[in-house]
Amino acid sequence: MREQIKDNITLQYPEELGFAFNTCLLIASGERLERIGVTITGEDKKERVFFDSLNGKCYGDIKEYVQTFFDTLSFGKIGYEEKEKTKMGMLLSFEIVAIKDNQNSVAFNFDVYYIWGALKLGGKEIYNDYRTLTWFRGYPFTFGIYAAGNSSLLLSKDGVADSFVEIPEQGVWNIPLTLLDNAQSYYDIDACLGTFTAVTFDRSFDLTFQYRFDGTQTKKLRINIIDACVDGGVYLRWINRHGFYCYYLFKRGEEQIKTTTDNLFVRNNLLTYDEAYGYQGYTGRQQQMKREDTVSLCAPLVDSETWDMLFDIATSPCVDMFAGYKDGEGAKWLSVTVVAGSYTKTGAVLQDFICNIQLPDINIQKL
Repeated sequence: MREQIKDNITLQYPEELGFAFNTCLLIASGERLERIGVTITGEDKKERVFFDSLNGKCYGDIKEYVQTFFDTLSFGKIGYEEKEKTKMGMLLSFEIVAIKDNQNSVAFNFDVYYIWGALKLGGKEIYNDYRTLTWFRGYPFTFGIYAAGNSSLLLSKDGVADSFVEIPEQGVWNIPLTLLDNAQSYYDIDACLGTFTAVTFDRSFDLTFQYRFDGTQTKKLRINIIDACVDGGVYLRWINRHGFYCYYLFKRGEEQIKTTTDNLFVRNNLLTYDEAYGYQGYTGRQQQMKREDTVSLCAPLVDSETWDMLFDIATSPCVDMFAGYKDGEGAKWLSVTVVAGSYTKTGAVLQDFICNIQLPDINIQKL
C-alpha cells in the first residue's frame, strides 16, 4: 500500500494498479480523527461514502463502490480487425477528506487504475506476466495485454521480428490475429518501453535490422498456432480473472437432453365429457415443459499452465460459443453457461480438462 502524511494524519491507500474484486482498503489514522469522506470519480459517474473512526483510526473497504463503475460493461463487443482498448480497466480518481473533531479537515488525492478482475491471495500470482496461449487458426482470436502507458509491442513470427503494434495509452488492450497473419508455428510478443530509431537496412532483413531500440524489452506471450477445421469442435471464449479474453477449441462429447415440468394445470372442456371415458382430446390435465441441452467438452492432455487457464472458464461470468461467420457481420457468438461442478487437478504432467456447458434455451410450445 502507498502512504501519505499530512497535518499529523496518515493515509494508507491502494497501489497504482488495483483489482475491483480484491480488497480495496483505506486506512486513516491520527490524533482527533473523527471520520473520513471518500469521493471516487470515474469517466461518467461519482460515488461518495463516509467512514467513522474508532480510537483514532478509520478502516474502509471500498471494493463494492469501485465495482459499480463497471456496471455498464458490455460483454462480447470485440473487434477482430483492429486493436482496441477494452472497458476491463478504468482509471479512478480519489479525494479523501479526513475530518477532525474540531472540524478541521485534511485532503488527500490519488489515482488508481482498476482492473475488472481479481488476483489470488498470497502474492504468488503475477498480473500481466509471461504466458503461453494457443490460436486455432481459422477461428477469431485476440490476445489481451495491460500497458501502463505509451509503449509498443514487438511481434515476432517463428522467431523472426516482424512488426510493431503501438499502444498509445494506459489500459487493457485486445490485439487480434487474423487469417492474414502468416506465421507457421508461433508468435512471440515482447513489450517495449523506449525509443525505436530507423536505420539503413531494408526489408531484405527482419525488423531488428531496420530499427535500433533504446529501452527495456520484456517477453509477454508465446502464441502457438494450430491449423484447425472450423467445424471440428466447440470453440469458446471467456473473460478470465485478469480481465483478458481467452479462447480454446474443445472436443465435443456426449449431449444430454433433460426435460422438466415447468407448470401443471387442469383445463377441462365440458363439451368433451363422456360418462365412460371422462374428458377426451386435448383437454383435462395439461403440463408445460422445459428443455435443457448440455454438452460435455474436453481439452485432452493439456499441461499445467493451460489447465489453469482453462479452469477460469468454470467461474467466468461471460462465456460465449462460436456460431460461425456471417457475411458482412463477422463472427457470431452465442452465450452459454458452464455447469457448476468439481474439478480435480492432478500432479500429472499432462491431463484432460473436462467441463459441461448448457446450451442456449430451445423454445418449445406451451399452452
